[in-house]
Amino acid sequence: MEKYSKWRDSGTGIQPFLQPVPARTQQLGLWTAINVVKSYVVGPLVAVVRFIALGATAVLASATTAIGALLVVPSVRRGWTRCTQSALARLALFIIGFYYIDAKTVSLQKGRRANAKDSGKKNGGVKSGDIIVANHASYIDILYLVAKYSPVFIEIDNASTYARPISLWTALTSPARQTPALLPAKEARPLREITEDARLKHLGPVVVFPENATSNGRALLQLLPVFEDAANLDEKSNIHILAFKYPFQSFSPAYSVGSQMGHLFGLCCQVYNLLAVRALEQEETPRIKDSAVFCDAGNVAVDLDEAVKEKLLQLSRLRMTKLTAMDKRDFLAFYYKQAKKGRI
Repeated sequence: MEKYSKWRDSGTGIQPFLQPVPARTQQLGLWTAINVVKSYVVGPLVAVVRFIALGATAVLASATTAIGALLVVPSVRRGWTRCTQSALARLALFIIGFYYIDAKTVSLQKGRRANAKDSGKKNGGVKSGDIIVANHASYIDILYLVAKYSPVFIEIDNASTYARPISLWTALTSPARQTPALLPAKEARPLREITEDARLKHLGPVVVFPENATSNGRALLQLLPVFEDAANLDEKSNIHILAFKYPFQSFSPAYSVGSQMGHLFGLCCQVYNLLAVRALEQEETPRIKDSAVFCDAGNVAVDLDEAVKEKLLQLSRLRMTKLTAMDKRDFLAFYYKQAKKGRI
């Protein structure tokens, strides 16, 4: 749309904030009729059933939270919370239509194929206090991460790159709202403090979305230099890089703007939804111990931010735009101003 051309990346020609739409194709009359019935008759009925199931799941989540609050031993309470959250998140994904998730561990080196099982055994898997770096295209990312890792989510200050932990609910509802450009100084903490706390208390890995905003899944936003400040570096943390992609035909699971409930209803109208997750082989992932802060004098130091960016670009097979999380804030302010005027 012309009115959103300000947020079209000049280098790639990609608009990374508007909701993706399917490519226009010519269809025979029969297929058109089938699609109309599926979209406007069967789909809404299926969505209503799924919304009821999601409501029951939400009630169950509240009940398990209440039970967890009654547990006195901290380690037992944390174990209960992580297990129940993980199970309920996977149940929610199933209800929404993500019956199968195409998750693979891959190698970027030519001629080498990663084996997920062997890789997990060799590298010890993802542990509490580790850092998961990923692109961010939807609240579905959050549900998958909770189901798989039950992690700690954070919000990053765009200036200092310090962060603060946030709740699961905040993480789920953040994709289409204006997240703070700057965090209150007393709340922003070095990433190292958060990873150390997660390791000590067995809270799970810490998720870092270096774009610090959601795109529509068609390109990457500029990444914040999270590892530039030595105070953010925890030598005991391993970095794990993931890439999320949402193949679709008529309605994209990627979500970056608009009504979140409306988007969720659209997802629930579909018979099934697709999510592809690619994890980089651990041996090929940049290591914090190789950064200039911890690197031995005789070795060449690694620029972690550049190394992570390169790997994420290769893993996701997405192009990098010049737009940032601050551009997303400006876009959302303009979009919702237009929505109030009825111009969307």
